[in-house]
Amino acid sequence: MANNKKHKAQTGGLQEKKVKIAPTKEEIKQEQKAEKVKRKEKKKDRVGIIKRLRDMFGELRKVRWPTFGETVKQTGVVLGVVLVFAIVVFGIDQGLAQLFKLLTKGL
Repeated sequence: MANNKKHKAQTGGLQEKKVKIAPTKEEIKQEQKAEKVKRKEKKKDRVGIIKRLRDMFGELRKVRWPTFGETVKQTGVVLGVVLVFAIVVFGIDQGLAQLFKLLTKGL
């Protein structure tokens, strides 16, 4: 807003804002401060990412990983449950198919 007033004062308000006005020393200082703040934030982000990775690997070290035998047993249980549900769904499907045949046979 202040830059717009400055522009109108310099051009008499007759020209559009196409002409670049050289920044003042205060504006340059403000831009430099803003750049410093951005650099610090980026540095903090990098440190934050490294800290998160360290924490993540630290948590993974605490995990109790199953042995090969436990993994094989759990896989067998999962496959058994899937097989039982597949048989149940197949039975329901076949029963409904027979019911549908009986209903459509009369028509």
